[in-house]
Amino acid sequence: MGESEALERARFFRGKVLTLEDLELTQQYFRERLKRHNRSLHGFGIVSGLNATVKSGQIIVEPGLALDCEGNELVIESVQSILPPSTADWHTAFVNVCFFEECTESIPPGGVEEATNVAANITESFMLAVAQKNLNHGHKHLRARWLACGRPHALTIAKLKHSSQGWRVDRGYRAPAIK
Repeated sequence: MGESEALERARFFRGKVLTLEDLELTQQYFRERLKRHNRSLHGFGIVSGLNATVKSGQIIVEPGLALDCEGNELVIESVQSILPPSTADWHTAFVNVCFFEECTESIPPGGVEEATNVAANITESFMLAVAQKNLNHGHKHLRARWLACGRPHALTIAKLKHSSQGWRVDRGYRAPAIK
């Protein structure tokens, strides 16, 4: 959705029959409004925390909050660990975090046309991954703010370098930050 696109919301009034589509439109309206606010006013990057270190052969990411280019909040509430690349031909790697939605609490179908259980809830979460590419590369920085592109992709929070001693965090890399 472009920044200039109008958002639509359901209008409720006495006597209106409330439908599934009305409720979904209302949720979509508020989610898109918050994401547009985040993209336009804050840009993208780390708000707080999310420091990465390498300890005992694992990448450790501290709790924190960030915004991705779509305006999604990336919340990591506890210390996370992932394994660094095991391939010998990688000399540089990037730690990425991306927004992830998971359907939870499966319930029986509401009608005979539905053959399988349906998800009753959606949990907003994150995924950590290591890649060879800096996904923030090419983004613009204007007046102390990283400009969000509005497209879905992970946020690169750290750069790793490999040497004979193993992986280490490149302290020269500066992840996008929201001030």
